[in-house]
Amino acid sequence: MDTSTTDPRFATEAEEKEYKKNILKIALFVGELMIKNGAETSRVEDSVLRICRSQGFYHANVFTTPTVVIISDEKFDGFCFMKTIDKRGINLNKISMLNNFSREFCSVKNPDIDKSIAELYEIDRAESYPLWFFYSCTGLASACFACLLGGNQLQNFIFTFIVAIIGDIIYDQIMKISSISAFSCVVASFVITILGVVLTEMNILATPTMLIVGSIMPLLPGVAVIKSIRDLIAGNLISGISRVFEAFMILLSIASGVGVVLDLWFKLGGVL
Repeated sequence: MDTSTTDPRFATEAEEKEYKKNILKIALFVGELMIKNGAETSRVEDSVLRICRSQGFYHANVFTTPTVVIISDEKFDGFCFMKTIDKRGINLNKISMLNNFSREFCSVKNPDIDKSIAELYEIDRAESYPLWFFYSCTGLASACFACLLGGNQLQNFIFTFIVAIIGDIIYDQIMKISSISAFSCVVASFVITILGVVLTEMNILATPTMLIVGSIMPLLPGVAVIKSIRDLIAGNLISGISRVFEAFMILLSIASGVGVVLDLWFKLGGVL
């Protein structure tokens, strides 16, 4: 059942509606932040509905895709709020903070609205790991992966470490300009392959294969593929299919960036 004007928290019907709007907006904000930071569709919808129901709004409904969150009251007053999402990433620390916020919010009756919104803004602004640490870990993981595939020479390890960092920096900078992940992947993989070919032509590396494979690993949409499968299993067909298509476009972009450079190199006499 929905709250009514007899609820002691509200003196008038207008106050009740204003409170309901605030709860729906908080739930929408939580859903937006969860999608922006890489949460699964089913988890987003569950968190949004729990927030609404914890405050007595049992007729709330939510529709979520990787690019939009829509929340509404399917009965009574018919409030509806929508938020489009342009940029998405993966930040498990923020997901954990949002889960904690959701649990605490749901455990309190008549929560402080202003304080809750301020806390969500604080979570949104929370700093991640320092960039130097993030890029160092990216380069190290890429170099180790290249070693697992056979590129276990010292120079291969060192240059894969460096090139992977360069590729990741290029990807991040282009994302700030265009916010199109497929385009960013094309440029980053293009630069990575060029650097691999140049190092091979300078006789620093015997072959660019391991360096290229290791360096493009951070660009691969492994998490997107897993989330798309989980969404499809959970019955979120639109979200699942859109994530599959997004992952396919990123893979195609990476293949295009690598393929163009290697094809040109082969035509000029290069050999793997």
